[in-house]
Amino acid sequence: MKESLRTSRYPNRTSEDRELINQILDEARFCTVAYADDHVAHQIPTGFCRLEDEVYIHGSVKSHFISRLLESPEVSLSVMLCDALVLAPTAFNHSVNYRSVVLYSGVREVRDVVQKARVLSAYTDKYIPGRMQDLPQPTPEELSVTTVLALSTNKCLAKTRTGGVGVDTSKSNVWSGIVPVRMEYGTPEVDQGISHLETPHYLNQLITANTL
Repeated sequence: MKESLRTSRYPNRTSEDRELINQILDEARFCTVAYADDHVAHQIPTGFCRLEDEVYIHGSVKSHFISRLLESPEVSLSVMLCDALVLAPTAFNHSVNYRSVVLYSGVREVRDVVQKARVLSAYTDKYIPGRMQDLPQPTPEELSVTTVLALSTNKCLAKTRTGGVGVDTSKSNVWSGIVPVRMEYGTPEVDQGISHLETPHYLNQLITANTL
């Protein structure tokens, strides 16, 4: 069952719309996972992927971070997409157009090897769609030294800001407006050991789709 969250500042910018939340999670490349250990706050940035109603991260079975997450009753995961810088007549009124998600969840270890392989394949294709077509499936040895963790999206909230400056600029002599921001992929640099191979079609498509 989905749990509701509340925010005290700008509640009109928040949403529990599942489609919006999933879209933000799928577009975001990285997240920050926070937890408390002996009353001390910790956080770490990491990659992730989403399948259905769960978000997945992974790491080495020897990872201190991973083991502490498993011991935590609840952790917090957040992502943010910066869409534009909002430049106002005064520094005080500058802002950012953004889309973000914050979720709270217990942590479940994925032990089924088929599901682990599915998650890791989805993780790879999240960053480079089509990449897994070129790669062998993870070996049993690789799966055995990798821990995959699942976090539920049942307790989460999206928060966004869109639009312009939001204050009167008619009497100002300072340029005001928005500056769009986006992440893009650069030109691939082939490793010298395989310089005889052409750039895969899925990389060319990704670059074309993500170039201004």
